[in-house]
Amino acid sequence: MQRTRVLLIAAIAAPLLAACAGGNSTEYIQSQEPKRIHSKASVGDLVQCLKSKLEEQASIVPYSEPGKVDVRVGYASSSDTRYFYLVNLRRAEQGTDVEIRSAGEWHPILRQGRIEGIVEDCKPGAASAR
Repeated sequence: MQRTRVLLIAAIAAPLLAACAGGNSTEYIQSQEPKRIHSKASVGDLVQCLKSKLEEQASIVPYSEPGKVDVRVGYASSSDTRYFYLVNLRRAEQGTDVEIRSAGEWHPILRQGRIEGIVEDCKPGAASAR
C-alpha cells in the first residue's frame, strides 16, 4: 500500500515539476505573437509595478534607447535560467505600449493573466511613489 502511494505521488508530481522547470529562450519567446496593451502608466511605473509584484521572477533589461525596457519573467536566479514571458515596454506619446509574449507553457503560478493584470492595474506615478 505504501509503495503504491509513493508511486502515485511521483506520477502526479512529475508533470507539475516538469511544467515548473520549463521555460524557453528569449529568442523563442520573442518570435511568438504578442498580446498588446496600452497603459497610461510610464515605462518606469510599469517596471516598478512588475518588479514589486514579481520580485526575483522579473529580470529588467534596459536599453540605451530612452523609454525602451524589456522585462523577462521566469527564474533568472537559478543556475538554469528559464523564462516564461517577455514583456516589451516602449514609451508612447501618452503612456506605454506593452507587448506580452508567452512561451506557451502552463505554469502554476506565473499565468499570463497575472502578468496582464499587473500591467493593467499599474497606475501612473507608481515609480515616483516609492
